[in-house]
This record gives sequence, C-alpha cells and structure tokens, in this order.
Amino acid sequence: MSRILIITPKEPSTNPRMRKAADALAGAGHEVHVLYASNSDWGSKADKVIFKEAPWSFELIGGDPFEARIRYFFSRLGRKISETFGFLERAHCRSYAAYVKKGLKWNPDIVIGHNPGALGPLTRIASQLNIPSLFDAEDFHRGETASSSKASIEVARLETKLIPLVSALTAASPLIGKAYEELFPAKQITVVNNAFPLRTQPACPKKIDADSLQLVWFSQVVGLDRGLEEFLAGMALASDIQIDLTLIGLATAELKEHIHSLVECDNHHIHFLSPMSEKDLLKKLNHFEIGLAIEPGFSPNNKIARSNKLYSYILTGCHMLVSKTKGQLQFMDEFPSSGTIIDLKNPQTIADAITDAFDNRDALLEKRQANWELAKRELNWEKESRVLIDLVETILKQ
Repeated sequence: MSRILIITPKEPSTNPRMRKAADALAGAGHEVHVLYASNSDWGSKADKVIFKEAPWSFELIGGDPFEARIRYFFSRLGRKISETFGFLERAHCRSYAAYVKKGLKWNPDIVIGHNPGALGPLTRIASQLNIPSLFDAEDFHRGETASSSKASIEVARLETKLIPLVSALTAASPLIGKAYEELFPAKQITVVNNAFPLRTQPACPKKIDADSLQLVWFSQVVGLDRGLEEFLAGMALASDIQIDLTLIGLATAELKEHIHSLVECDNHHIHFLSPMSEKDLLKKLNHFEIGLAIEPGFSPNNKIARSNKLYSYILTGCHMLVSKTKGQLQFMDEFPSSGTIIDLKNPQTIADAITDAFDNRDALLEKRQANWELAKRELNWEKESRVLIDLVETILKQ
C-alpha cells in the first residue's frame, strides 16, 4: 500500500473527476489523502455529505467563509498580493504555503494534482520529497478562455514553467491529450475518460408517461455562453410539439426571466432546478428522454473537451442531442448511436431532431435503453479507473 496525496484548489463536490480518482485509488488498497479549498456555499454543504462516505481522508486548506473566516480572508489577501507582485505559483493557488506544509507533513509516496492551481504545490512537494508527481488535465487549461486573454496567458506561463517538472500527465479526452502532447512532447500522457461509476447508475429507463417530450441540460451554473440560446432558437421551430425542458444549475432571477422570455410557444415550458449532488443528479437524469450536450465551442478547450454530460446522459439512459465540436464529434464517431448530431448555427437541424424524437418515441426509448447498456458494458468508471490505477502503480514502481 502506498500513500497518495491529491491536491485540488476546489471543493471535492465541485470536482467529481478528482473524487472518482480518489475513490478508485483508495479502492485499490492505497492510502489517499486529499487537500482541498472552499470556494462556494453550496459546494461546502455538498462536501459534508460526500465526506461521510469517502474512503479517503481530507483536509481543508485556507479556511472558508463560513466557519474559518479569518483564515479565509487572509488567504485571499495573500493571493491578491501574489497576483499584484507576479508570484506565479502563489497567484494561482490560494494558501500555496499551507498546501506545501501540509503535503510535506503527510509525507506521500506520490502526489497528484487537479486543476492548474495545484501545479505549484504539486511540483514543490514532489521536488522536496524526491517523489513522482502526476497532473490530471481535465481540460486544456490554457484554452479555457481566449488565447489572448490575461487568464489564458497566465495559465500558459504556469504550465510552461511547471508541467516539465511533473512525472506524467493524464487527460480527460483524446484531443486534450493530443494538445498537451504537442506542447510537451517529452511527457507521458495517458487518456482517462471522464465516465461515471456503475454504482451510481439508476435503473434501466422505462417509457415516460408524459405527452410532452422531456429534455434536460445541466451544469454547475446556467449561462448563455453554453449553447442554450441557440438551442432555444431551434426548439422554437418545432412549435407544434409539446416540450418540457429542465435546466439544472445555479441561475439568477434575471437569467431565468431572460430565458423564459425566449420561449414564445405555448407548447414549450422551461423548468429550473438548483444544483444537486452527483448521486441525486444521476437519479434525476433517469427521468428524462433527451440530454442536451450543446457545447458551442466558445474556447479552444470547449472545442476539444468531452463534456461529462456525454457520460452522464449515457449512464442514466438519455438519448443525446450533440453539438458539432471537435471533441464531441470524435466521441460520436466512436459511439454513433448514442445521440443525434445537431448544428447550433442551423436551427432547423435542432427542430428536425426534436421532431424525429417526438414522432418516434418507441424508437427513442430503445435508444435510451441502448445507451444505458453501453454504459454498463463499456463507458463506465470501473473500466477507466483501471487505466489510472495501473498508471499510478507503474510510476510508483519506477
């Protein structure tokens, strides 16, 4: 059994990929310890539920705005000062010194980082203890915003400086792996797809007893840069079809009002639900017929990433409407029956897909059930986690 330290600048509840990695490595017999930070009210509340069942230990770094306000205030102040004076690693990681101190004290055999903010303490701990390190690229991080933006330039500086120091990388999609491989050709990069555990899979989908077509979309935050406006424009062309579209995520009253204003057809209804735990979300998705994977390709990363929506919808037995980004089209090349490709720039393709689904609800149910079986057979975390476990154990033996 090895001691594995995982570092993330987020709450575990907002970082399901990190949690899945920690669960898998702990399940393989390793002792896993997670250092994390608090960033949101709902995330901190959701963490408390997760920690009750977590097979790994955990430690909050840098306080929080609820129970450790003074430490939280000074950690944020320290990060702001680091940004002002250009201290790269500290500017990207609130409470950088505390992460390093706690990590060194725990004395791991390997350290794994999630999100760019983890790169600073990750490489510092690995260097001081002379142990291997692994960085997980869930996204193409320097490409999460426009390449000319300050955020992108700063993340690129951070990655360019520190990724050469890590032992290896994992990537959440083949195209993200390829993007990092082009930047760091000397690094070993292993793709670990962002699937979900079968223990979270709800029952095989059944026919939904509703006259209206049941559609769903989810994210931590509801935003208009996620393809929703384009989708609603296409949905409007299917005005003779009864549709209920549920949006799950944080949304302001103003945003809800704006989205409702975009729906002019009496047959169409929008419903909003607040963010929920992963367990509850997957259970909820099981009650919908179609999941929307409508990434608009608004950034270099958004064009090549495989959204966790793809794996969530398939696991829970939703057919998908999938927008034409490079990452999602590659996924559809591999699993062509899992969804219907739509073009957000061509509203008629959206209306046609909705009409076909509504007119063929029996066939739609069969597609949903086929997706559920696909997850059970292939697209699950049990299969993907084996790739991660083998990689970590191979690195530890070197």
